[in-house]
Amino acid sequence: MRPKLSEIALQADVSEATVSRVLNAKPGVANTTRRRVLDVLSDLGYSDDTRRRSRTGAIGIVTPELSNPIFPHLAQSIESVLAHHGYLSLVCSSTAETVHEQDFLTYLADQGASGVVVINGRYAMPGVGYESYQELVDRGVPVVLVNGFAGQPPLPSVAVDTRAAAAHAVRHLGTLGHERIGLVVGPSRYAAANDFVSGYRDALIDLDFGYDPTFISETPWTLEGGQAGAAQLLEQGVTGIVCGNDIMAIGVISAAQAWGASVPEDVSVIGFDGSPLARRTDPPLTTLRQPTAQMATAVASLLVGDQAGSPHVPTQRFRAELVIGRSTGRPPS
Repeated sequence: MRPKLSEIALQADVSEATVSRVLNAKPGVANTTRRRVLDVLSDLGYSDDTRRRSRTGAIGIVTPELSNPIFPHLAQSIESVLAHHGYLSLVCSSTAETVHEQDFLTYLADQGASGVVVINGRYAMPGVGYESYQELVDRGVPVVLVNGFAGQPPLPSVAVDTRAAAAHAVRHLGTLGHERIGLVVGPSRYAAANDFVSGYRDALIDLDFGYDPTFISETPWTLEGGQAGAAQLLEQGVTGIVCGNDIMAIGVISAAQAWGASVPEDVSVIGFDGSPLARRTDPPLTTLRQPTAQMATAVASLLVGDQAGSPHVPTQRFRAELVIGRSTGRPPS
């Protein structure tokens, strides 16, 4: 005869509701508590299969298109950490041409997902807000947002500090002797683009270089966008260009070379993301690398770890690391 919930709860020093949530792979249980309940289940003779079902539930990781390598890189890092917690992950790539993000959110909630991670979701667009994500929480599915939001969202969230990263990139070019520094960044309707512009502007002013908005090229977050943005800035005589992501930076390098300029002899280029692709460019890219491993650990803690189910905590922000490649150097004399 199997023990009652009350007996398990008494031995684990938790409520019967918590035992039920663990047995049914429901979210909202801290990892240390879950382990304690599982240990009691083992002592009381529950089968390994029962224990495995109770600690493993699919978690959805919703990303934008996978063509930008930082998104699959982030998803893989999160998936790896969640696996160590005993959770399987389902990566869902949402694009305008394929499955809409809202369709994935509805599907994951209907399937009883143990949680959902949203990377650079539609909340980054003006007027979208957080209602669709809050609806999942109201249905008992915890949600963690990663990157791309403005200010402090009303849900658990993890982000790299893009404003600080842009400022760091400008300061690095300044130490090399550059003063005419341009910015290639995504459309201003995105919160991340506005953060980049703010960090870029603040650093230029702090360095006493002056701020010229015509040195900002607003363009799609793509290789082709980087190429288009570079053409405008090169004609204005910039000697250093900060980019909103590594893909754009590769486009900038391509455009500079097509324009007849050498990188970094004529123009220095800095990317952002630090995806594995940055090491394989020609020349290897100087970039601000997102600390994906630390961010993934924070996501797991908020979703299924020690912070799961706790009252709302402030956004956990991480500093990007400057990785020096060969795409930056001193400006031409």
